[in-house]
Amino acid sequence: FAVLRWYVRQPVGRRAAVLSGAISSTRTLSADTVYTITGIVVVEDGGRLNIPAGTLLLGSAAVQPSALIVRQGGRLYSEGTAEAPVVFTSSAPAGSRRRGDWGGVVLNGRSLCNFPAGECVGEGNSGPYGGGDINDNSGRIVYTRIEFAGFEVSFGSELNALTMNGVGAGTEIHHVQTHYGSDDGFEWFGGTVDTKYLLATGISDDSFDYSTGWQGRGQFWIGQH
Repeated sequence: FAVLRWYVRQPVGRRAAVLSGAISSTRTLSADTVYTITGIVVVEDGGRLNIPAGTLLLGSAAVQPSALIVRQGGRLYSEGTAEAPVVFTSSAPAGSRRRGDWGGVVLNGRSLCNFPAGECVGEGNSGPYGGGDINDNSGRIVYTRIEFAGFEVSFGSELNALTMNGVGAGTEIHHVQTHYGSDDGFEWFGGTVDTKYLLATGISDDSFDYSTGWQGRGQFWIGQH
């Protein structure tokens, strides 16, 4: 578990930029820039967001809710390495970060969902999901840490650190850590995606939670409460 030795260095000399609004084509970020996720950032159907190794993204603790949501047909490629992970954290100063500072990351796919057609809608106003494409591809999330996330949009409707709604088996997710999140660390609503090497630390609710007919496989999961 290389993730156990990950930490966030204070960015020195990096540029700063705001990540906001909708992404409808291909956008590639740069590891030499620190991005603040401000408000709901949406990767639309046909859009693609590429995040290279070593990139630091700050979820805005001032603008609530702030989250990264990938719609059906959109793709997220968060491609860290063991030596240079992609890190999503809070924009609050180090030492002042808390669970629920921002909303987290949501993937919406076109794979299976046990609700009737038209009723597969993600919590936290994250949009529709589900369908019949068990090999649907929402992208790739590897060597990535998501921390101080999770947000209660309304009672019983929360965003988690990483939410996978109807995510298909064509999506690749491994070596991911969720840390000090509000609500769940990893939550699946339906889908067929396989995951391995997942680490959930200091989560306020469930480290791992799945429902609505998730049919994927999990291997090498660790939860530390």
